[in-house]
Amino acid sequence: MALRTKTVEYRDPGGTALEGYVAWEECKGARLPGVLVAHTAIGPQEEFIRDKVHRLAAMGYVGFALDMFGAGHCVFGEEKDRFNDYLKEDRMRIRSRAVAAFDALKAQAVVDDAQCTAIGYCLGGKVVLDLARSGAEGLRGVASFHGILDSPTLQDSPPLKAKVLAMHGNLDPFVTPTMLQDFIAEMEGKGADYQLVVYGGCYHAFTRPDKTSPQDRSLGFFYSPEADRRSWRLMSDFLAEAFAPT
Repeated sequence: MALRTKTVEYRDPGGTALEGYVAWEECKGARLPGVLVAHTAIGPQEEFIRDKVHRLAAMGYVGFALDMFGAGHCVFGEEKDRFNDYLKEDRMRIRSRAVAAFDALKAQAVVDDAQCTAIGYCLGGKVVLDLARSGAEGLRGVASFHGILDSPTLQDSPPLKAKVLAMHGNLDPFVTPTMLQDFIAEMEGKGADYQLVVYGGCYHAFTRPDKTSPQDRSLGFFYSPEADRRSWRLMSDFLAEAFAPT
């Protein structure tokens, strides 16, 4: 089957133009399950994210890389700090942009809008967890790879209907022990169907093959081929379960 790709423009509730990247393998007459992919602090144009979208397409899903920035390109340095700080200061904006992307995914003609999930990396882990916290209609599950697990303090906090998979490195300096315990308490308090998988000896960004230098490790980033392989396999099983008939 041929791989099909396209870009999709959509907007958040404030009118900001955002651009999704979609990939799927053409299957005549069939609508496919959709998987939203939330990017790292660099942006959706990164090859790392597009590779995940293509791999999901090869698995029989429609992959949709969402856009949290609206920059039109990858961001680095001061520009990266500016875009990320902008989101950190407004957790409701994270939620609203995640929901806008989820709606754009469900609106694709090739997507079965009753069969949709989301995965995310680093910043994207926080994004998909906040999408689950939003109670988005039709969201079957979310998977976070070395995501930021801090819980928002928003007034509305609906029950978590989506299944949750959080994959975490025990040496990740961006998730404090208190943050981890608060996440567990939140999941338990909401009666969530959740899994928390901790990879021993692993840092933040354990799925990124480009993070292998001593400097990366000193900053808390380091690749683990074992955790990368195991977490993708676990996510694959999680998606199969999320899409199974209820």
